[in-house]
Amino acid sequence: MPLNISRNNITSIDADVIVNPTDNFLSGSGSIDRKIHKKAGKRLDEECKKIGKIENGEAVITDSYDMDNCRNIIHTCSVPYIDGKHGEREILGDCYRNSLNIAKEHNLENIAFPLIGTGTFAFPKGEALRIATDTITDFLLDNEMNVYLLVYDDDSFDKAKQLYADIKDYLKDNLEIDDFRFKLSNVMSVPVMEDACYGSQIPSFEPDESFSECLIRMIDEKGLSDPEVYKKANMDRKLFNHIKNDKNYRPKKETAVALVVGMELDMDETDYLLEKAGYVLSRSNKFDLIIRYCIENGIYNIYDINEILFEEDQKTLGC
Repeated sequence: MPLNISRNNITSIDADVIVNPTDNFLSGSGSIDRKIHKKAGKRLDEECKKIGKIENGEAVITDSYDMDNCRNIIHTCSVPYIDGKHGEREILGDCYRNSLNIAKEHNLENIAFPLIGTGTFAFPKGEALRIATDTITDFLLDNEMNVYLLVYDDDSFDKAKQLYADIKDYLKDNLEIDDFRFKLSNVMSVPVMEDACYGSQIPSFEPDESFSECLIRMIDEKGLSDPEVYKKANMDRKLFNHIKNDKNYRPKKETAVALVVGMELDMDETDYLLEKAGYVLSRSNKFDLIIRYCIENGIYNIYDINEILFEEDQKTLGC
């Protein structure tokens, strides 16, 4: 998956390169910095001393030495957060941009970041998460790389508080309605009608069309390019091509929904495409309700959606 947000430890995740948030002198004194230096061993200390000093936002690469979960370490230095008006956001963005560019220069395909700047430098976690996802997303629009963003606590998701509050209300209301329907149907022993479909445009019906054939047709009808779709779907190009080229391919539900998001389909189009893979978005499942809410409200930023799914302990979208 090009961008995967998860709760994990930077010193144990398997990747070609991990990113170490350090200070200007690569001293190994910060929380994550200290753990990385301890696991990598004294030879890393010696190489960092030879490098000497880096500027805020700069990044440098070293060997990983005794670490067995990665080949290299990229070290980058953020800046203490004051009030957001002293260039802090730009410098934090540079930490990610410069690290990604170094990984690209060294042909490293998998890179893992911690949430930079939120420890000693006291960057607000919600703001730091937004800068991280925006910067990484911009890079992935023109580059192929698997990026892992590791967060450790729920506070990191405060940037989506209003959206999250709205979705929580939506989930509560709809799950209560579904529970009421279930009880009512048991009491009355009669079927309870589902909500009527909405939307004025019904996709053209092709009875023998497979999921991959339907996907190709809808992309063409919308005038979209393949890279535009799979990048917005947070999907690896190889998987996307495999789906397109295998007429009998049946994707996982979260993969199919990611393609819905990548094409920005409305609900009628979504129902039609998912049906080709044998799926529906019900009103009694938390994952399905979150996706429904986002589509109904025109929310197609897959990283915003994934943050909400992650917070609700649901599978995220993409590969």
